[in-house]
Amino acid sequence: MDEQSAQVFLPPRERYFERLRLARFGETVTCVHCESDAVVDRGTTGKDAQQYWCKSCETYFNDLTKTIFGQHRFDLEEMFYIVKEMRSEPTAQIARDLDRDYEAVLNYVHKVQEVSDNIDEFDLYDVCEADEVYVTAGEKGLEDEDGSPRSRGLFKKGRGTFESDKPPVLTLVRRSDGRVRFLVCKDLQEADEDISEYGDGSVILCTDGYTIYEDIEETEGVDGHLAVTHSDTYVIGDAHTNTCENRHSFLRQWLAKFRGISKHHLQKYLGFLALKLNSPDDWFKKLLCYNVSG
Repeated sequence: MDEQSAQVFLPPRERYFERLRLARFGETVTCVHCESDAVVDRGTTGKDAQQYWCKSCETYFNDLTKTIFGQHRFDLEEMFYIVKEMRSEPTAQIARDLDRDYEAVLNYVHKVQEVSDNIDEFDLYDVCEADEVYVTAGEKGLEDEDGSPRSRGLFKKGRGTFESDKPPVLTLVRRSDGRVRFLVCKDLQEADEDISEYGDGSVILCTDGYTIYEDIEETEGVDGHLAVTHSDTYVIGDAHTNTCENRHSFLRQWLAKFRGISKHHLQKYLGFLALKLNSPDDWFKKLLCYNVSG
């Protein structure tokens, strides 16, 4: 990145390191390997990250160790910019802003999205909702053998499938706090297994009248089932999927910004969206603090 671009878009690098340290460690740096506070400074790395030596476990680490910023060729300020802007800007625009290679930026975006999908535990309990939405997503960037772009199922009617480039997304919402999980499916015939994976046994599940939810109350993890037939009504007491519909409105608006997404990366995008919806005030801090080594 040229010096002029850095002055236009990015504050001094040390400010980013200070924010990262404060988010990860607070006022006292602790070892990322053993959590001891018997830590001393040991110079800096080639990327200007402070390096540390832990007296307890006798290992080195630095500001970027085990973060989403480690092991990448971008400067820290560039990675901060990418993470901040990927919530609202297409990757191509971010790459132009930074004067960086599009594929390199896209690869980093995908890595951050993968982390986002794993940050928070998610389970279903008490009254919850399940609903489905179909997203237009194909083989973006790929061509047929004859060199022509692949035809995509943009205008096909009816319920979609992953193979027809209209993958179904199963949306699960915990009504008590509105937390959401989006699951991209090959099809929806195994939706009961996906729901069972997250249910704790106390779930009263609200759905529409789609046949995939028939006898869902017999599934392990689900205690009861309330269904609404949308051709008749949308709400019967507590039985509705309005919270899911609300999340779908965010999903459609957000995906529209990217002007097409590969179905093979759709789960990553929706994992990042779920993090933003579930943690609107601290999603960025969670990304800063997440231990990528597990």
